Amino acid sequence: MSRKISQLEKEGVGRQPCGLSVAACLGSDRTRSFCSIAGWMHQMLDQMLEGMLVLGPDRSIEIVNRAAARIFGYRPDELLGQPLTFLLQMPEQISIPSVDFPHRPTEGASFDTGRHEALGRRKNGEVFPIELSVSQSVVEGQTALTILVRDLTERRSLEQALFEAESRERLRIGQDIHDSLCQMLIGIHYQAELLQTKLRERSLPESTLAARIGELVREASSCARALAQGLMPLAISPAQLPQALKELAHKTEERSGVACRFALVGSPTLRDAATALHLYQIAQESIHNAIRHGKPRQIEILLGEDAGSVYLRIADDGDGMRPKAESGAGLGLRSMRYRAGMIGGVIRFESKPKEGVIVLCTVPSATRGKEAKRSRRR
Repeated sequence: MSRKISQLEKEGVGRQPCGLSVAACLGSDRTRSFCSIAGWMHQMLDQMLEGMLVLGPDRSIEIVNRAAARIFGYRPDELLGQPLTFLLQMPEQISIPSVDFPHRPTEGASFDTGRHEALGRRKNGEVFPIELSVSQSVVEGQTALTILVRDLTERRSLEQALFEAESRERLRIGQDIHDSLCQMLIGIHYQAELLQTKLRERSLPESTLAARIGELVREASSCARALAQGLMPLAISPAQLPQALKELAHKTEERSGVACRFALVGSPTLRDAATALHLYQIAQESIHNAIRHGKPRQIEILLGEDAGSVYLRIADDGDGMRPKAESGAGLGLRSMRYRAGMIGGVIRFESKPKEGVIVLCTVPSATRGKEAKRSRRR
């Protein structure tokens, strides 16, 4: 075959395109048996362990392999012709009420080439974390997007288990420092005070040295206590999160002088205490960044639930992010993305000069998760 092709090329006969679109060649309605390479590629797609979607020029699904359909709980033919948003839980699909800062959703789903984390939506309504690897190609003059889909549910469960094990170990070390080292230092401090008193009664100059030792021991005890408290993680249950965010808003206003308010929309249902803790810390980091870099006059914290997702939105009216910060390379933005990923959520940052920043984090709600489990049992 290669010799024949080389001979044809030498004779000036170039390869002629077959004229079929990618969907006609590899899709479910493809022309069969006209090309051995197409047949081989179709078998390869169906045997892939990773999900694969191909979007046509209108960004509808033209090709879907069995793995991708299985990830979302559909038959392959049910996904053909559907937009990518059919399979995603997008922040744009969430109805967020306008309080002080109107919600400004972006237009539709837009993914640049590269890797992106998002929330997928199965046929039974379950929302789950996924990774999309997007690449672009041009076939017969038409642009196509190839998307590899990975279900991150198991990875997130393992990461959560590792985080919980780390938290337990930090708690154990913190308790040991508090219960043993701190108590020993307190005892030494009292002994130093007693020694100072006896030396002073005898008018000995060493009493000054004993007093200094007591002061150093007291300082060491304070440092050890602060270290122990830092190692002990915050304990916030799902039911306590609204009150914790309300208190955070109140403390922010007291300490910074920036007007900060909290609003609860409905009765959001969180899956566990880890989700509540990470959402609280995302709010903390968002407020810290806003006050430090944006110089806002007011900040709003919104917690609610809609379309099977719990959302946390922090908005301000400051200067917005600097261009370098918008790239997401800063430690604060990376830590918020990490925390959102740990609880199976996604986070988005929207910044406009002189209009402030909106941070929107969405996570699957506990209600939707229970409904999906019941659906699977049926």
